[in-house]
Amino acid sequence: MGSERQWLLLLISVVLTNLCASEFVPVYIWGPNSVGDPVPALQKTSESNFKDEIETKLKGTSRIVIFAEHSLSPEDFGQKDKSGNSAFPHLSKIRKTSKVAYLPSVQNPIKATRHVTEDVTEIPIQRLTEHFEIPDSKVLIIDLNDASENERRFDMLKRHDEVIMSVYENLLEKYGNVIAMYTGHHASWIASGHTLSRRTRAAEPAITSNQYMSNETVMFYTSGNAVATINGNVRSIPVTYSFQNESGTFVLIGTGTGTENAFSVNFTFTKVSNGYWYLQETSITLDSQPFKLSTNTTIYAPLGFSYACGNQTFKTTSFSVMFPSFQVEPVFKSTYLTKTTKFNDPYNCVGFTTIPIWSGLFVTFILLLIMTFGLTMMMDIKTMDRFDDAKGKTITINTSD
Repeated sequence: MGSERQWLLLLISVVLTNLCASEFVPVYIWGPNSVGDPVPALQKTSESNFKDEIETKLKGTSRIVIFAEHSLSPEDFGQKDKSGNSAFPHLSKIRKTSKVAYLPSVQNPIKATRHVTEDVTEIPIQRLTEHFEIPDSKVLIIDLNDASENERRFDMLKRHDEVIMSVYENLLEKYGNVIAMYTGHHASWIASGHTLSRRTRAAEPAITSNQYMSNETVMFYTSGNAVATINGNVRSIPVTYSFQNESGTFVLIGTGTGTENAFSVNFTFTKVSNGYWYLQETSITLDSQPFKLSTNTTIYAPLGFSYACGNQTFKTTSFSVMFPSFQVEPVFKSTYLTKTTKFNDPYNCVGFTTIPIWSGLFVTFILLLIMTFGLTMMMDIKTMDRFDDAKGKTITINTSD
């Protein structure tokens, strides 16, 4: 009976955890043919039901394109400027020429779409240049996550409205039958009871000279300048990075900026057949003097994972260079689970069982030994019955008032 209760509590906790991790966002759907039946305003669509709808649409539709805001809520569709103009003039007009459906509350629509088919391509809006070739995928997800620091949300949504219509018209002209969806990864407004509160989000960090980000090649990050130490002299060097692909081997090239920084570094990454990538070689040139450097541990991770270290040091006997908050990931393999513009889960240079953890386990083991020894000694204590006579007369003590 007790085990059944434990399993029931475990099941309830898992369900509650999944519900807390879920977010409901609106989905605006349109296309040349019927895209669905009208839905009541207060009805919520579960992730599994939305997944079934996507599977049905893929059977009769050549392409599905999803425009995904970082955050979107039904309140965003009602935004207007001082003149009364909507933030979505093109989406408003498309109701006259296309079939439109609006789902006000869908559970994790993008996650559900990723699990429908493996033929999913996710690209950021920054790659939609004039001569960019749109991938030939069954499902195309375009992340509209390019908000600038000083841009109002109304202006950003209006700019995205123009991009959405431009991309949709190109896809419609190319494939003929395309269903488009406009939704978000997260909800920008959270309702609690009868109160509406705005969710504040930190601004995306700007790419500095010490970073290199590319969803198709290498993602690299350090929090500051490279610190080079040679013969006791310490130099802080800002570095800019570029990339080369040499027959399947990725090379990240760093060059010191400034006239006094004659510095360059080459990180060579390679993929092996067992599903891992390795940092094969690190070569540095400082003041026209080349160095082949090594680390205390091998830098590697499985494909689809990044490598991270607090302060990564490369060194020889007379020279060392340190990169603060070092993280790198060569993108040898991309799937629908691969994150865009972000690192995947890291392999850290510090193992799971660190020195403090080992120390705590050792001290705990010693204390357990001491406690076990003490309990054993106490259990061996016997009552002294040496002077008792089992056949003798019982000693009786009389008490009187």
